[in-house]
Amino acid sequence: MKNKKTSVSDFLWKDKKHRAKNIYFFLTLFICLAAVLLGFVNSKLDMLQIGSEAEEGQTNQTVVYDEEELKLMQAISDAGDLNDFVYKWSENGGELYSSKNVINIMLFGLDSADALEYGGRSDSMILVSLNKETKQINLISFFRDSWCYTNAGGYDTFSKMNASYYYGGPEGAIDTIEKNYKIDIDYYVAVDFSSFVGVIDALGGVTVEVQEYEAEYINTTSSQHIEAGPAVTLSGREALVFSRIRYSDSDSDVSRTRRQRMVITALIESAKGASVSQLNDVLDLLLQYVKTNLTKMQIISYATQGVTNGWLNYEIKQHTFLSEQDVFRTDWVGDMSVVIIDYPLAAQKVQNTLYGKTNIELDPDRIIAFDLL
Repeated sequence: MKNKKTSVSDFLWKDKKHRAKNIYFFLTLFICLAAVLLGFVNSKLDMLQIGSEAEEGQTNQTVVYDEEELKLMQAISDAGDLNDFVYKWSENGGELYSSKNVINIMLFGLDSADALEYGGRSDSMILVSLNKETKQINLISFFRDSWCYTNAGGYDTFSKMNASYYYGGPEGAIDTIEKNYKIDIDYYVAVDFSSFVGVIDALGGVTVEVQEYEAEYINTTSSQHIEAGPAVTLSGREALVFSRIRYSDSDSDVSRTRRQRMVITALIESAKGASVSQLNDVLDLLLQYVKTNLTKMQIISYATQGVTNGWLNYEIKQHTFLSEQDVFRTDWVGDMSVVIIDYPLAAQKVQNTLYGKTNIELDPDRIIAFDLL
């Protein structure tokens, strides 16, 4: 007589006593594994500088409107001069566009570790916007030299947009960007850009297109030797110099922000193919140079959703419409070279890009910022 084979299910469930014992065993094993994993994640997240507002549960709580509930806003119809124009647009009380399908994270690149703690001018301002409906990640750069009104940190002044970080930290900078572009920004991540040297090296470099004059600048300023080309792999040091090239272009901040978006996109692509060991090294290098208003639980939750919902497979789109001639001009305010933005048009373009809709109406006879120069 052949012995009857015992299946796994028969083994686990052959009697109530054995069943209870096995349920306890596997539940205990699962809890232990989860505890180890969460302990590892928590030890990594302890490196982060969590903003006080996140610690106190005061992260951005802007109401997410149903899109049809958003009230329409008009462009500026009267302004005496440029400052009057940017002030009235910033303070017009228009509802910030938001959607339950869109997560907006503001990335601030800072020029020193001290800026994380004590404040400084943001060297780079890039919006990373994840749209779960269109399955896209949109990258939009805001010009650091944009002339604007800000009351960040209680300072009531006109200045370049990157000064709003100096006056009011990341919260003040976000408030200024939101009021000028009429979008709700959920979270921020502020990073000391010098930390990217080690991060990029840990991932084996980033591959970007490098033009002749850009290669020449890198070679001259960093004692490196790279060749221009459509797919050049840069080390961390080379990528940092590449992203900070500023005075070699005739189009002001436009090419600089283009290069920064290229590096961010390439960094995401490098991370997709990284090994567990590489990602561990990256976290050790990066997290100590990061400040955010995301809580630990939010980070774990979004990371889980990113894996289960395939967010990393979303198409990454870089947008350059803010550098179009109908949106920006370079000019002088006093002795400062600044970027003048036609904010109503720029805000409308940003909203349409992120949400596919806008609550901004532009009258053909409206006042345009450039008319006031």
